[in-house]
Amino acid sequence: MRRPVFLTVFILVLICAAQAKELKRDPDTGTIRVLYIGAPFMTSPYQTFKMDPLLSTTPIQANQYALPLSWIKKAMRVYMPRTRESMVSKYDVIGIDDASWACFRFDLIRWMADACREDAMGMFMAGGYESFGGNVGFPSWGDTTLSEVMPVECLREYRGGANYVDDFEDEFIRSIPWDTYHNHRLFCGYNVLLTRQGAHELSHMVSSTPGVVGREDPCWVWWDIGNGRFFASAGGFRGVSGWCQFYNWKYYSDFVCNLQYFLAGLTPPTDLELMHNTRSAFKDVYNQRLILMSTLDFISKFNADTRKADLKIQEALESLNKARDHFVDLELAESRELAETSYDQFEEAYGLALEAKNAAIFWIFVTEWLVVSATSMICAFAIWTLMIRRRLYREVQVTRGGRRIVQ
Repeated sequence: MRRPVFLTVFILVLICAAQAKELKRDPDTGTIRVLYIGAPFMTSPYQTFKMDPLLSTTPIQANQYALPLSWIKKAMRVYMPRTRESMVSKYDVIGIDDASWACFRFDLIRWMADACREDAMGMFMAGGYESFGGNVGFPSWGDTTLSEVMPVECLREYRGGANYVDDFEDEFIRSIPWDTYHNHRLFCGYNVLLTRQGAHELSHMVSSTPGVVGREDPCWVWWDIGNGRFFASAGGFRGVSGWCQFYNWKYYSDFVCNLQYFLAGLTPPTDLELMHNTRSAFKDVYNQRLILMSTLDFISKFNADTRKADLKIQEALESLNKARDHFVDLELAESRELAETSYDQFEEAYGLALEAKNAAIFWIFVTEWLVVSATSMICAFAIWTLMIRRRLYREVQVTRGGRRIVQ
Protein backbone atom coordinates (compact mmCIF):
# COMPACT_ATOMS: atom_id res chain seq x y z
CA MET A 1 0.00 0.00 0.00
CA ARG A 2 2.92 2.34 0.62
CA ARG A 3 4.26 2.18 -2.92
CA PRO A 4 1.15 3.64 -4.64
CA VAL A 5 0.96 6.36 -1.97
CA PHE A 6 4.62 7.18 -2.51
CA LEU A 7 4.15 7.37 -6.27
CA THR A 8 1.13 9.63 -5.85
CA VAL A 9 3.05 12.02 -3.61
CA PHE A 10 6.01 11.94 -5.99
CA ILE A 11 3.79 12.78 -8.96
CA LEU A 12 2.13 15.63 -7.06
CA VAL A 13 5.56 17.06 -6.19
CA LEU A 14 6.56 16.92 -9.84
CA ILE A 15 3.32 18.62 -10.87
CA CYS A 16 3.82 21.42 -8.31
CA ALA A 17 7.42 21.87 -9.44
CA ALA A 18 6.31 22.02 -13.05
CA GLN A 19 3.71 24.65 -12.19
CA ALA A 20 6.20 26.87 -10.35
CA LYS A 21 6.89 30.15 -12.14
CA GLU A 22 10.03 30.33 -14.22
CA LEU A 23 12.71 32.51 -12.61
CA LYS A 24 13.20 35.67 -14.68
CA ARG A 25 16.15 37.97 -13.96
CA ASP A 26 19.05 39.64 -15.75
CA PRO A 27 21.28 36.83 -17.07
CA ASP A 28 24.40 39.02 -16.81
CA THR A 29 24.05 40.74 -13.43
CA GLY A 30 21.55 38.47 -11.67
CA THR A 31 19.40 41.46 -10.70
CA ILE A 32 15.63 41.66 -11.10
CA ARG A 33 14.80 44.43 -13.58
CA VAL A 34 11.68 46.35 -12.60
CA LEU A 35 9.79 48.82 -14.77
CA TYR A 36 7.94 51.02 -12.27
CA ILE A 37 5.11 53.03 -13.84
CA GLY A 38 3.46 55.37 -11.37
CA ALA A 39 4.64 58.20 -9.11
CA PRO A 40 8.35 57.57 -8.46
CA PHE A 41 9.09 61.08 -7.18
CA MET A 42 6.63 60.89 -4.28
CA THR A 43 6.42 58.57 -1.28
CA SER A 44 6.28 55.42 -3.37
CA PRO A 45 7.79 51.92 -3.62
CA TYR A 46 10.42 53.23 -6.03
CA GLN A 47 12.13 55.06 -3.15
CA THR A 48 12.64 51.61 -1.61
CA PHE A 49 13.41 49.75 -4.83
CA LYS A 50 16.41 51.94 -5.62
CA MET A 51 18.09 50.96 -2.33
CA ASP A 52 17.69 47.20 -2.85
CA PRO A 53 20.84 45.75 -4.53
CA LEU A 54 18.85 42.91 -6.07
CA LEU A 55 16.52 45.29 -7.90
CA SER A 56 17.39 47.38 -10.95
CA THR A 57 14.48 49.79 -11.36
CA THR A 58 13.50 52.09 -14.20
CA PRO A 59 10.94 54.71 -13.04
CA ILE A 60 8.38 56.40 -15.28
CA GLN A 61 6.12 59.19 -14.04
CA ALA A 62 2.58 58.19 -15.06
CA ASN A 63 0.42 59.35 -12.17
CA GLN A 64 -1.61 62.37 -13.26
CA TYR A 65 -1.88 64.04 -9.85
CA ALA A 66 -1.27 67.78 -10.48
CA LEU A 67 0.35 67.01 -13.86
CA PRO A 68 -1.08 67.56 -17.35
CA LEU A 69 -1.78 64.47 -19.41
CA SER A 70 0.50 65.73 -22.19
CA TRP A 71 3.52 65.58 -19.86
CA ILE A 72 2.67 62.02 -18.83
CA LYS A 73 2.29 60.89 -22.43
CA LYS A 74 5.63 62.47 -23.30
CA ALA A 75 7.35 60.55 -20.49
CA MET A 76 5.68 57.34 -21.62
CA ARG A 77 6.73 57.96 -25.21
CA VAL A 78 10.36 58.57 -24.25
CA TYR A 79 10.94 55.88 -21.63
CA MET A 80 8.57 53.00 -22.39
CA PRO A 81 9.93 50.11 -24.51
CA ARG A 82 9.38 50.60 -28.24
CA THR A 83 8.71 46.91 -29.00
CA ARG A 84 7.42 43.88 -27.14
CA GLU A 85 10.78 42.16 -27.67
CA SER A 86 12.53 45.10 -25.99
CA MET A 87 10.09 44.95 -23.07
CA VAL A 88 10.67 41.24 -22.51
CA SER A 89 14.46 41.40 -22.88
CA LYS A 90 14.98 44.46 -20.65
CA TYR A 91 12.54 43.82 -17.80
CA ASP A 92 11.44 41.03 -15.51
CA VAL A 93 8.67 42.77 -13.56
CA ILE A 94 6.31 45.58 -14.53
CA GLY A 95 4.51 47.53 -11.82
CA ILE A 96 1.57 49.85 -12.44
CA ASP A 97 1.06 52.02 -9.38
CA ASP A 98 -1.96 54.35 -9.59
CA ALA A 99 -1.57 55.06 -13.31
CA SER A 100 -4.42 55.40 -15.79
CA TRP A 101 -4.51 53.34 -18.97
CA ALA A 102 -5.31 56.58 -20.81
CA CYS A 103 -1.56 57.29 -20.59
CA PHE A 104 -0.66 54.08 -22.45
CA ARG A 105 -0.72 53.29 -26.14
CA PHE A 106 -3.01 50.37 -26.88
CA ASP A 107 -0.16 48.27 -28.25
CA LEU A 108 1.75 48.71 -24.94
CA ILE A 109 -1.20 47.36 -22.97
CA ARG A 110 -1.45 44.37 -25.31
CA TRP A 111 2.31 43.75 -25.06
CA MET A 112 2.16 43.71 -21.26
CA ALA A 113 -0.70 41.20 -21.26
CA ASP A 114 1.07 38.96 -23.79
CA ALA A 115 4.41 39.24 -21.99
CA CYS A 116 2.79 38.16 -18.73
CA ARG A 117 1.07 35.15 -20.31
CA GLU A 118 3.77 33.99 -22.69
CA ASP A 119 7.14 35.40 -21.58
CA ALA A 120 7.12 34.78 -17.80
CA MET A 121 6.76 38.47 -17.02
CA GLY A 122 5.75 39.33 -13.45
CA MET A 123 3.25 42.15 -12.98
CA PHE A 124 1.59 44.03 -10.17
CA MET A 125 -1.04 46.73 -9.96
CA ALA A 126 -1.47 48.81 -6.81
CA GLY A 127 -4.71 50.59 -5.96
CA GLY A 128 -5.55 54.23 -6.42
CA TYR A 129 -7.94 56.56 -8.22
CA GLU A 130 -6.32 55.66 -11.57
CA SER A 131 -6.00 51.90 -10.97
CA PHE A 132 -8.34 48.95 -11.54
CA GLY A 133 -11.91 50.26 -11.95
CA GLY A 134 -10.83 53.88 -11.68
CA ASN A 135 -12.48 56.70 -9.78
CA VAL A 136 -13.17 60.46 -9.99
CA GLY A 137 -13.41 60.30 -13.78
CA PHE A 138 -10.54 57.94 -14.60
CA PRO A 139 -11.40 54.98 -16.89
CA SER A 140 -11.50 51.35 -15.79
CA TRP A 141 -8.68 48.93 -16.55
CA GLY A 142 -11.44 46.34 -16.87
CA ASP A 143 -12.05 47.69 -20.37
CA THR A 144 -8.53 46.83 -21.56
CA THR A 145 -6.79 43.64 -22.66
CA LEU A 146 -4.67 43.74 -19.48
CA SER A 147 -7.76 42.74 -17.49
CA GLU A 148 -7.49 39.32 -19.14
CA VAL A 149 -4.40 38.49 -17.05
CA MET A 150 -5.57 40.13 -13.82
CA PRO A 151 -6.61 37.81 -10.96
CA VAL A 152 -9.49 40.18 -10.15
CA GLU A 153 -12.45 41.85 -11.79
CA CYS A 154 -12.56 45.64 -11.61
CA LEU A 155 -15.54 47.48 -10.12
CA ARG A 156 -16.02 51.23 -10.28
CA GLU A 157 -16.05 51.76 -6.51
CA TYR A 158 -13.49 53.22 -4.11
CA ARG A 159 -13.55 53.05 -0.32
CA GLY A 160 -11.46 53.43 2.81
CA GLY A 161 -10.68 50.68 5.25
CA ALA A 162 -8.26 48.32 6.96
CA ASN A 163 -6.52 45.22 5.62
CA TYR A 164 -6.52 41.81 7.33
CA VAL A 165 -4.18 38.99 6.25
CA ASP A 166 -5.88 35.61 5.80
CA ASP A 167 -3.35 33.17 4.31
CA PHE A 168 -0.20 33.12 6.43
CA GLU A 169 0.95 29.90 4.73
CA ASP A 170 1.35 31.53 1.32
CA GLU A 171 4.91 31.61 -0.01
CA PHE A 172 4.99 35.37 -0.33
CA ILE A 173 3.26 36.06 2.99
CA ARG A 174 5.78 33.81 4.77
CA SER A 175 8.61 36.07 3.57
CA ILE A 176 7.37 39.01 5.72
CA PRO A 177 7.34 39.39 9.53
CA TRP A 178 3.75 40.23 10.54
CA ASP A 179 4.07 40.69 14.30
CA THR A 180 3.67 44.51 14.14
CA TYR A 181 1.36 44.73 11.13
CA HIS A 182 -1.84 45.10 13.19
CA ASN A 183 -0.79 48.69 13.97
CA HIS A 184 -0.34 49.53 10.28
CA ARG A 185 -3.24 47.86 8.52
CA LEU A 186 -5.01 51.12 7.64
CA PHE A 187 -4.83 52.15 3.97
CA CYS A 188 -5.50 55.56 2.42
CA GLY A 189 -8.17 53.93 0.28
CA TYR A 190 -8.82 50.88 -1.84
CA ASN A 191 -10.45 49.82 -5.09
CA VAL A 192 -13.35 47.40 -4.81
CA LEU A 193 -12.48 44.14 -6.61
CA LEU A 194 -13.84 40.65 -7.13
CA THR A 195 -11.51 37.66 -6.88
CA ARG A 196 -11.54 35.46 -9.96
CA GLN A 197 -11.84 31.69 -9.75
CA GLY A 198 -8.45 30.05 -9.38
CA ALA A 199 -6.75 33.09 -7.85
CA HIS A 200 -5.15 33.16 -4.38
CA GLU A 201 -6.75 35.70 -2.05
CA LEU A 202 -4.22 36.57 0.65
CA SER A 203 -6.05 39.31 2.53
CA HIS A 204 -9.29 41.25 2.66
CA MET A 205 -10.29 44.84 3.36
CA VAL A 206 -12.92 45.82 5.92
CA SER A 207 -14.68 48.98 4.77
CA SER A 208 -14.93 52.06 6.98
CA THR A 209 -16.89 54.06 4.38
CA PRO A 210 -20.29 55.29 5.62
CA GLY A 211 -23.12 53.19 4.24
CA VAL A 212 -20.97 50.09 3.75
CA VAL A 213 -19.14 49.97 7.09
CA GLY A 214 -17.89 46.46 7.84
CA ARG A 215 -18.21 45.15 4.30
CA GLU A 216 -15.36 42.82 3.29
CA ASP A 217 -13.64 43.08 -0.08
CA PRO A 218 -10.52 41.37 -1.56
CA CYS A 219 -7.21 43.19 -1.10
CA TRP A 220 -4.11 41.15 -2.02
CA VAL A 221 -4.80 38.62 -4.75
CA TRP A 222 -2.41 36.82 -7.09
CA TRP A 223 -2.27 34.01 -9.59
CA ASP A 224 -0.05 32.40 -12.16
CA ILE A 225 -1.43 33.06 -15.60
CA GLY A 226 0.24 31.17 -18.43
CA ASN A 227 3.99 31.50 -17.81
CA GLY A 228 3.70 34.72 -15.81
CA ARG A 229 2.44 35.95 -12.47
CA PHE A 230 0.16 38.87 -11.58
CA PHE A 231 -0.33 40.43 -8.13
CA ALA A 232 -3.26 42.77 -7.47
CA SER A 233 -3.35 45.06 -4.43
CA ALA A 234 -6.67 46.84 -3.91
CA GLY A 235 -4.93 49.13 -1.41
CA GLY A 236 -2.35 51.57 -2.73
CA PHE A 237 1.39 51.28 -2.08
CA ARG A 238 1.96 55.05 -1.90
CA GLY A 239 1.72 57.05 1.30
CA VAL A 240 -0.17 60.12 0.18
CA SER A 241 -1.54 61.24 3.54
CA GLY A 242 -0.71 61.12 7.22
CA TRP A 243 -3.24 58.40 8.00
CA CYS A 244 -1.80 55.86 5.53
CA GLN A 245 -0.34 53.60 8.21
CA PHE A 246 0.81 50.90 5.80
CA TYR A 247 3.51 53.11 4.24
CA ASN A 248 4.97 53.82 7.70
CA TRP A 249 5.20 50.14 8.64
CA LYS A 250 8.65 48.93 9.70
CA TYR A 251 8.57 46.11 7.15
CA TYR A 252 7.05 48.09 4.29
CA SER A 253 10.33 47.96 2.35
CA ASP A 254 10.51 44.19 2.84
CA PHE A 255 6.94 43.82 1.59
CA VAL A 256 7.34 45.76 -1.65
CA CYS A 257 10.84 44.39 -2.42
CA ASN A 258 10.00 40.77 -1.62
CA LEU A 259 6.95 41.17 -3.84
CA GLN A 260 9.26 41.87 -6.79
CA TYR A 261 11.27 38.74 -5.95
CA PHE A 262 8.06 36.74 -5.79
CA LEU A 263 6.80 38.07 -9.12
CA ALA A 264 10.13 37.25 -10.76
CA GLY A 265 9.96 33.70 -9.38
CA LEU A 266 12.66 34.08 -6.71
CA THR A 267 11.98 32.83 -3.19
CA PRO A 268 13.50 35.16 -0.54
CA PRO A 269 15.66 33.68 2.27
CA THR A 270 13.88 32.35 5.33
CA ASP A 271 15.86 34.49 7.80
CA LEU A 272 13.46 37.43 7.73
CA GLU A 273 15.20 39.62 10.31
CA LEU A 274 18.59 39.17 8.63
CA MET A 275 17.04 40.24 5.32
CA HIS A 276 15.44 43.29 6.98
CA ASN A 277 18.64 44.30 8.79
CA THR A 278 20.73 43.90 5.65
CA ARG A 279 18.35 46.12 3.70
CA SER A 280 18.49 48.65 6.55
CA ALA A 281 22.30 48.62 6.34
CA PHE A 282 22.13 49.48 2.63
CA LYS A 283 19.66 52.26 3.39
CA ASP A 284 22.06 53.71 5.96
CA VAL A 285 24.89 53.55 3.42
CA TYR A 286 22.69 55.27 0.82
CA ASN A 287 21.83 58.14 3.20
CA GLN A 288 25.41 58.53 4.45
CA ARG A 289 26.73 58.60 0.90
CA LEU A 290 24.11 61.20 -0.07
CA ILE A 291 25.21 63.46 2.81
CA LEU A 292 28.87 62.99 1.87
CA MET A 293 28.31 63.83 -1.80
CA SER A 294 26.38 66.97 -0.84
CA THR A 295 29.21 68.04 1.46
CA LEU A 296 31.86 67.47 -1.22
CA ASP A 297 29.79 69.44 -3.73
CA PHE A 298 29.60 72.31 -1.23
CA ILE A 299 33.31 72.44 -0.31
CA SER A 300 34.39 72.08 -3.95
CA LYS A 301 33.31 75.71 -4.33
CA PHE A 302 36.14 76.64 -1.92
CA ASN A 303 38.76 74.63 -3.88
CA ALA A 304 39.27 72.43 -0.84
CA ASP A 305 41.84 69.62 -1.02
CA THR A 306 39.63 66.49 -0.91
CA ARG A 307 42.21 63.91 -2.00
CA LYS A 308 42.17 62.05 1.32
CA ALA A 309 38.38 61.90 1.30
CA ASP A 310 38.37 60.74 -2.34
CA LEU A 311 40.70 57.84 -1.53
CA LYS A 312 38.50 56.77 1.36
CA ILE A 313 35.41 57.01 -0.88
CA GLN A 314 37.05 54.61 -3.34
CA GLU A 315 37.57 52.12 -0.51
CA ALA A 316 33.95 52.53 0.57
CA LEU A 317 32.68 52.00 -2.99
CA GLU A 318 34.73 48.82 -3.33
CA SER A 319 33.23 47.47 -0.11
CA LEU A 320 29.76 48.53 -1.26
CA ASN A 321 30.11 46.76 -4.62
CA LYS A 322 31.22 43.58 -2.87
CA ALA A 323 28.27 43.87 -0.49
CA ARG A 324 25.91 44.20 -3.45
CA ASP A 325 27.40 41.15 -5.15
CA HIS A 326 26.86 39.08 -2.00
CA PHE A 327 23.30 40.39 -1.71
CA VAL A 328 22.51 39.41 -5.30
CA ASP A 329 23.70 35.91 -4.43
CA LEU A 330 21.55 36.11 -1.26
CA GLU A 331 24.60 35.71 0.96
CA LEU A 332 23.10 38.07 3.49
CA ALA A 333 25.49 37.75 6.43
CA GLU A 334 28.52 38.61 4.28
CA SER A 335 26.55 41.35 2.53
CA ARG A 336 25.50 43.01 5.75
CA GLU A 337 29.04 42.93 7.17
CA LEU A 338 30.47 44.56 4.06
CA ALA A 339 27.64 47.11 3.95
CA GLU A 340 28.40 48.12 7.53
CA THR A 341 32.10 48.36 6.63
CA SER A 342 31.18 50.58 3.69
CA TYR A 343 29.08 52.77 5.99
CA ASP A 344 32.03 53.22 8.38
CA GLN A 345 34.30 54.13 5.47
CA PHE A 346 31.83 56.67 4.12
CA GLU A 347 31.54 58.11 7.61
CA GLU A 348 35.34 58.37 7.83
CA ALA A 349 35.39 60.01 4.41
CA TYR A 350 32.79 62.48 5.69
CA GLY A 351 35.10 63.34 8.58
CA LEU A 352 38.00 63.89 6.16
CA ALA A 353 35.75 66.06 4.01
CA LEU A 354 34.91 68.20 7.05
CA GLU A 355 38.61 68.55 7.83
CA ALA A 356 39.24 69.66 4.24
CA LYS A 357 36.37 72.13 4.54
CA ASN A 358 37.71 73.54 7.81
CA ALA A 359 41.20 73.90 6.32
CA ALA A 360 39.85 75.66 3.22
CA ILE A 361 37.67 77.99 5.26
CA PHE A 362 40.60 78.73 7.64
CA TRP A 363 42.80 79.94 4.79
CA ILE A 364 39.86 81.88 3.36
CA PHE A 365 39.50 83.65 6.71
CA VAL A 366 43.26 84.25 6.90
CA THR A 367 43.29 85.70 3.39
CA GLU A 368 40.31 87.90 4.11
CA TRP A 369 41.91 89.07 7.38
CA LEU A 370 45.14 89.94 5.59
CA VAL A 371 43.27 91.80 2.85
CA VAL A 372 41.13 93.71 5.32
CA SER A 373 44.11 94.46 7.56
CA ALA A 374 46.28 95.66 4.66
CA THR A 375 43.46 97.81 3.31
CA SER A 376 42.90 99.30 6.77
CA MET A 377 46.59 100.07 7.17
CA ILE A 378 46.81 101.75 3.75
CA CYS A 379 43.71 103.81 4.44
CA ALA A 380 45.01 104.77 7.88
CA PHE A 381 48.36 105.82 6.40
CA ALA A 382 46.66 107.90 3.73
CA ILE A 383 44.44 109.63 6.30
CA TRP A 384 47.41 110.24 8.59
CA THR A 385 49.44 111.64 5.72
CA LEU A 386 46.71 113.97 4.46
CA MET A 387 45.24 115.08 7.79
CA ILE A 388 47.87 114.82 10.51
CA ARG A 389 50.92 115.85 8.49
CA ARG A 390 49.26 118.93 6.95
CA ARG A 391 51.70 121.14 8.88
CA LEU A 392 54.54 120.04 6.57
CA TYR A 393 52.94 121.94 3.71
CA ARG A 394 52.85 125.74 3.45
CA GLU A 395 49.45 127.35 3.30
CA VAL A 396 48.71 129.43 0.16
CA GLN A 397 46.37 132.42 0.23
CA VAL A 398 44.78 133.81 -2.93
CA THR A 399 43.99 137.57 -3.01
CA ARG A 400 41.17 139.28 -4.80
CA GLY A 401 43.48 140.33 -7.50
CA GLY A 402 44.58 136.85 -8.18
CA ARG A 403 48.06 137.33 -6.75
CA ARG A 404 49.37 134.44 -4.63
CA ILE A 405 50.94 135.39 -1.35
CA VAL A 406 53.03 132.78 0.50
CA GLN A 407 53.02 133.30 4.24
